[in-house]
Amino acid sequence: MTDEFATPQVIGLVRFSVLATDYYSDTHGSPEAVAAHLYTPERMALRLQMFETLCLPSLARQSDQGFRLVVLTSTQLPAEVRAKLDALLAPFSNMSVFAADPGPHYQIIKAAYASAHEVGHSHRITFRLDDDDALAGDYIARLKALAGPLLQLKPDAPTVIAFNRGFYVEVSGQGDNKVFDTVERAPLSCGTALLHPARYTRNPYRYNHRALAQHYTVYSDISAPCFLRTIHRDNKSSPAKLGITNKMAADDVAKQIKALFGFDIDMLKGLR
Repeated sequence: MTDEFATPQVIGLVRFSVLATDYYSDTHGSPEAVAAHLYTPERMALRLQMFETLCLPSLARQSDQGFRLVVLTSTQLPAEVRAKLDALLAPFSNMSVFAADPGPHYQIIKAAYASAHEVGHSHRITFRLDDDDALAGDYIARLKALAGPLLQLKPDAPTVIAFNRGFYVEVSGQGDNKVFDTVERAPLSCGTALLHPARYTRNPYRYNHRALAQHYTVYSDISAPCFLRTIHRDNKSSPAKLGITNKMAADDVAKQIKALFGFDIDMLKGLR
């Protein structure tokens, strides 16, 4: 086995306004009604802003660029938005867009991950991230550093790697957002990963992220902040902060976010 394949292949997946036959249907009904909700100009502007301002920069500044990122979207995405998405990813050879026809949500996700598979790896690390959230610049490096020892324990058993310490940005829409620290009691959607043999066909979207400990052994790293999660008017679910919050002084929050994510606190407070 060459050095290139001696470590697990890392693949991340970000959903960008995916149109599925069984996702959002509980609140909006038919795929046509879901599309009418997803692709309004106002919503598209918000999702692009969050992706361009937070999500993509956090991946572009990873200290270890040895990973693949798939941005999963729909063939029904408005053409001008798709063009913008393509332009944003064009500078990054390890990032690509996967556009799927409407279909079952999880099957679309599986196909998107598979589009980035490289032959020769014995294991993969698949991680998830929402298009309005961000990861610390050392996320990929930390993920790989943890994978080695975990593989020594049970190389044939899938294991979840979660990063439960991070920050919230509560977007008020008035330019006076609250930014504060948190340590969550269960895995979030931000950077939670599944370390697994390459032959294993499931990924971290298979189960609700807060229920992962019911299905897998979970390693939770709270040694340093790793995620930045936004709460705003277009969150699909009702975000619940289930952990310890607001333990850091405001100056320390600002300093750590700048050091780990590269974001200025005033920019985060001004997001609308």
